[in-house]
Amino acid sequence: MAYRTSLIIGGVVIVLLILVGLMYFFMARPTTPTLTTPIPTLTTPLTPITTLTPTLTSTPEIKIPGKIVVGLTISLSGTYAKEGQMGLLGLQTAVKWVNEIYGGVRIGGKHVPIEIKYYDDESSRDLVVSLYERLITVDKVNFLLGPYSSPLAFAAAPVAERYKMVFVNWGGASDLINQQGYKYVVTTWSQATRYHAASLEFLAKVDPTVKRIAILYADDEFDRMVADGARKKAQELGFTIVFDRSFPQDIKDFTSILIELKAANPEVILAATHFADGLLLTKQLADLRIDVKFLSLTVAPTVPDYYASLGILAEGIVFPSHWEPGVKYNPEVASKLGLEFFGPTSDEFYKLFLNISKGQEPSYHAASAAAALILLIKAIESAQSLDQDAVREAFNRMDIMTFFGRFKIDPATGYQIGHSMVLGQWQNGKKVIIWPLEAATSKYYYPIPTWEEKLAGKKAIP
Repeated sequence: MAYRTSLIIGGVVIVLLILVGLMYFFMARPTTPTLTTPIPTLTTPLTPITTLTPTLTSTPEIKIPGKIVVGLTISLSGTYAKEGQMGLLGLQTAVKWVNEIYGGVRIGGKHVPIEIKYYDDESSRDLVVSLYERLITVDKVNFLLGPYSSPLAFAAAPVAERYKMVFVNWGGASDLINQQGYKYVVTTWSQATRYHAASLEFLAKVDPTVKRIAILYADDEFDRMVADGARKKAQELGFTIVFDRSFPQDIKDFTSILIELKAANPEVILAATHFADGLLLTKQLADLRIDVKFLSLTVAPTVPDYYASLGILAEGIVFPSHWEPGVKYNPEVASKLGLEFFGPTSDEFYKLFLNISKGQEPSYHAASAAAALILLIKAIESAQSLDQDAVREAFNRMDIMTFFGRFKIDPATGYQIGHSMVLGQWQNGKKVIIWPLEAATSKYYYPIPTWEEKLAGKKAIP
């Protein structure tokens, strides 16, 4: 009996244990509410995704200032004053075109006026460095243009690079500027090594009997490169270099150098100068009656004051130029080349400039500075941004024509590879284009009159 009772009790205990186990199992396992939790969780993100969609596909908002300020230094005094004064007049002409004719920079659905902020750098390298620092850190300009001349551009470019600012170099032609690995430098004109190429190509075609070449150049970044290019091109075309000398930048007397040059008996003189030294060189060549068949100087003869200072002594003198009045750069020419045209035509720029300068003729320095600003406007509009990297990248995509000619750069270096130069000559008191023939506005005069002939009143009239 006791045994049977124990079995019954044991069975009841086992049944109770099974029931407790089953209750624990159903109470501890994930319940239905746990399964329903993900449902609201999954629906929650749908709302922000829906609201984000239009933001991702719309144009990012651009913060547009009331004006776009472009800073630079310019030589209004010192060695490069004549070229700098021309550059400033060119910039003022470009600002007038952008604001009053074009209607302002078209960015973010608005038309924003442009303004230039500039300081006189007095042609000083040291002053250029501190003034570009000021433009960036104190004046907080939006973009930078370079100063005039290769030495000053060399001083300014590292400052712009340090602050990652786009630097449109319109005044420094030395090849070395774009060989420094700078990311933000964009150059608008042809390299110094190409300046005398047209002169030598002209001579090779027009007078194959000419062989004896003299090369004379100022000892600075620009002129050394001009001489280097002339040297290589002369050798390539079979000329003989009978004289090859540099002179100090601040030279006051060429006499001793010219006595040696005369003894070398050159038929052609190719000189690399700026305005002041080029003017002095011409005067002293006349004083010493050193006659050659062809005399070509950089920079100096392109400035209208060259003829105003020399008068008839300037007749026949030749010069390489980036631009001259009468050059035909307009929408029709661009269309034939398959290029977009932007800005005023060459004739429109010329008329605007005369109004700003009160009748003073523009040199290529004026045109180059104006073109730099107009190209910057185009890059800003193309980027639709004031971000330095976006605008620099926009320059890389540009292959267009302005009144200054074609613009296209090497993306990696900012080196100008689209622009072409022309060869000009003073004829009857006016600058004309004589080479290449397809761009000429007058027939060339060759050989040039002797100094005695000019002093007797002979002009270089073809």
